[in-house]
Amino acid sequence: MTLLWFIIVIGIIVFVHEFGHFIVAKMCGVYVDTFSLGFGPRILWIKIGETEYRISAIPLGGYVRMAGQVDVPEEYDKELSERYKDIPAYRRYDKKSVPKRMAIIVAGPLMNLLFALPVACLLLFTGINEPLNIDVTTIGNIIPGSPAQISGLIPGDKILAIAGHKIYTWNDVIYQTRNRIGTKTSITYDRNGREIIAEINPVLDEEKGFMGIGISRMDRAQIGGITSNSPADKSSLQIGDVVDRILGIKTSELSINELTKEILKHPNQKLMLGIKRFPPIRYASQSNTFTSTNVFVTTKRAGKIEHITIIPRTRIIYCEEDTPTNFQAKTGDEILLVNGRKISAEQLFEYIANLSKGKAILTVERTLGRIAKSKITTNLNVNIVDVGQLGVMFIPARQRILHHPLNALKESPDRAMEKVEETFQILKMLVQRKLGLNALAGPVGIARITGAAARSGFDVLLNFVLLITVNLGILNLLPLPVLDGGHLALLTAEGIYRKPLPLKFVIWYQKIGVFLLLALMGYVIYNDIIRWIIDSDKIGLLLGKFTQLIGM
Repeated sequence: MTLLWFIIVIGIIVFVHEFGHFIVAKMCGVYVDTFSLGFGPRILWIKIGETEYRISAIPLGGYVRMAGQVDVPEEYDKELSERYKDIPAYRRYDKKSVPKRMAIIVAGPLMNLLFALPVACLLLFTGINEPLNIDVTTIGNIIPGSPAQISGLIPGDKILAIAGHKIYTWNDVIYQTRNRIGTKTSITYDRNGREIIAEINPVLDEEKGFMGIGISRMDRAQIGGITSNSPADKSSLQIGDVVDRILGIKTSELSINELTKEILKHPNQKLMLGIKRFPPIRYASQSNTFTSTNVFVTTKRAGKIEHITIIPRTRIIYCEEDTPTNFQAKTGDEILLVNGRKISAEQLFEYIANLSKGKAILTVERTLGRIAKSKITTNLNVNIVDVGQLGVMFIPARQRILHHPLNALKESPDRAMEKVEETFQILKMLVQRKLGLNALAGPVGIARITGAAARSGFDVLLNFVLLITVNLGILNLLPLPVLDGGHLALLTAEGIYRKPLPLKFVIWYQKIGVFLLLALMGYVIYNDIIRWIIDSDKIGLLLGKFTQLIGM
């Protein structure tokens, strides 16, 4: 499905780009021989009039072939010269005026940028799952050792301004912090009604995996599921309820992580939960109303492995923040046996919940190595502790925000412009060397991101399409050989000198461009594959076995 979604998304965006070149070429009277989605051998094709429309085997781009256009050196050959020998001069691309040729070239990237508007409009109209607007700039988690922690920020602080710029959305937080990497700046935040100003130094920390100041937005706990015959099932709790307080214990607003920790601390206790009930869907023009209520529920005692959380529907271990450094288990370990008994991933949580307080033996499988991997099996002695359990599945609190058609149409340019600003911000950071080329994604990386976006929901997929079409439009306008911006640079030079540039110069210019493009593509594909291998145990284990064989 990942490959299918990748082909669909790239196919649509490439079609839009090439259609821009095609339609303006036709309007200028240029003879268009081929309109192709993809490169290489044709798979499906049909000829209508003078143009053959085809789908080709390699879905990593496309092209519009016009009489008289030298796109890359290989195209300037006898076959094409013979094919176009009977095409009159007035229908050849190279005989058109410089302004007309510039219009044909710029039409592709421009069409991608214009395509961002209907995509943004559709995204706003069909709705976006967004965090509750009451938490729009509230900090939920802080990475240890990050600039945010060093500056004294804590979860629950609400960011008001960065470097004097008012903050209204979490995207504002991201934009303002990323734009100031390596530069000391001021941050204004609200803590319990008191306004505080501090200095902060945004960074790019590849080791800890963040860019900015090391914070994430507050996610409140929303009930996404209730287990039958559980304490929650026997109470008045409902799916969709947002639980943000435990009255008498924690009266302050709690994030999903904080709430979960508090419930675990209170087995077999009656708790009064503060509940907010929001409409699951609302229009952006409506105020966000909710009803408040308190719900009593008595937790039941359950067993839990001390310092360990098991990722739902798997047997994978996640070591919690308070885990001692000498703890035997490691994040990523997979549980094979509990006290010598094999338990399925579906039954593991319930099985451990029924264990008595005391010691237990986990048999785990641990992966060693980042690329060439191997697995070892080891037994770990762990403690089973008593915790409280409600029998609910908490998810980050969200609402689906819809826009009326006219409002979506009105707001779509702003949404598209956000992606334009984001793209220029990344380009600026690349030029300033605040970001390395290893931050770029190639075809393999984009395919994986496309698959993940499709699995996450239609709104996430549309947002990714919006980002890609804007990226393609802007990057293609860069004055680099082979790209549309490179052609525009040549045409600008031709317009200044008022005569065609020497063919030898154009060919060498294109050769250099092809070489640089292939080198960059090879580098990003290499990085994509390395990331894929690191994320994939199966591929890594095959490489590990191969390495052992070579070593033997």
